[in-house]
Amino acid sequence: MIGEVIQTSTGRYLRCVRQSDPISSERDVLDLLASSEDMESNRILLEEEYLHPTFFDLKTGLAGAIFQKFADYRVKAAVVADLDRIPSARFQELVLECNRGNQIHFFQDMAEAEEWLTA
Repeated sequence: MIGEVIQTSTGRYLRCVRQSDPISSERDVLDLLASSEDMESNRILLEEEYLHPTFFDLKTGLAGAIFQKFADYRVKAAVVADLDRIPSARFQELVLECNRGNQIHFFQDMAEAEEWLTA
């Protein structure tokens, strides 16, 4: 998993580019964070296709592990996903809670995610 740096008029961020499998472990998150650091960006944009389906099942702990690593490394992250397709009420609650803060936000629109990420 590597990424590409996207430069906008208001800032820059790392957009994930999937090489093989989606993020499915803490090791994958650490690899992503290493890529982010190598590219001198502390902002990451993740699209749904780069996240393993277990991310959306809170019982697996994958979302929590990813969020904890982002917090530990002070990374601002935007997740773009079709939130209406996720049936879990607990996950919807997580989305609402995350969107109250300023470190991790969920979006359904790429342009809105980019605007928030680079603000």
